[in-house]
Amino acid sequence: MGPGQRPPGLRPWPDQPEGPRRLRQGQRLSDSPGALELRDAIAQLDRHLAFLTVRVADDGDPDLGVPLARATQIAPGWIEAYREVTIAQSGTAPAGMPAAFVLQYLLDALATVVATAALRTPFALDADPRLWSIGLDPTYLYPVAVQIRPGDHRAVTDDLERHEVAWAAYRVVGEAIATHLPTPTRMSSRQRLGMVEDMWELALARLVGSSPPRRLSCCLMYALPGCAPCAGCPRTAVAPA
Repeated sequence: MGPGQRPPGLRPWPDQPEGPRRLRQGQRLSDSPGALELRDAIAQLDRHLAFLTVRVADDGDPDLGVPLARATQIAPGWIEAYREVTIAQSGTAPAGMPAAFVLQYLLDALATVVATAALRTPFALDADPRLWSIGLDPTYLYPVAVQIRPGDHRAVTDDLERHEVAWAAYRVVGEAIATHLPTPTRMSSRQRLGMVEDMWELALARLVGSSPPRRLSCCLMYALPGCAPCAGCPRTAVAPA
């Protein structure tokens, strides 16, 4: 697959005439739609996720370390702690890079679980941030677990409809987090809102085994000593023909 081609099943490039983020008609995405209960469906997700565990909260269970409803309040401390981790690992933390990673981590955890549920179970998950919390690795501060509370999670039979309901729910929450996330250095609206779309597309690409898509946002990893731009980096990606 050439650098200007879109992976099968993902949205077209923005300058193509098709509607955004539509999957191909007739593409089968869920394993076995039917009478699966939400908890059973969520239990299936771990086998599709390489770096996250997911569970449904029981009554009385506390939130994990980063409740999404408090993400903007927690973010400044997380960004500073991640800056210190980066300095310990690499000797430096380029301006803007810790904030870019924290935003990416927040959005990626949500996008990955919502997209995986939409593609591999019958459920379009409710993305209301009050229902979601994220557990972090205690040393390196990246997401390792996601907890979901019961909410307006919908079983949707049609694959295309379920995908679009899930994308719309994630987008509303993702854009709110990205827009309001406080950062110690200026972060452009293109970087913030581009990250929302990028994390959704990266989740889809992992699920269907495609190469990373061209990104709109940059994680700034290239600025660390010994690092190069990531696959799909907007600094190096070739524009579509």
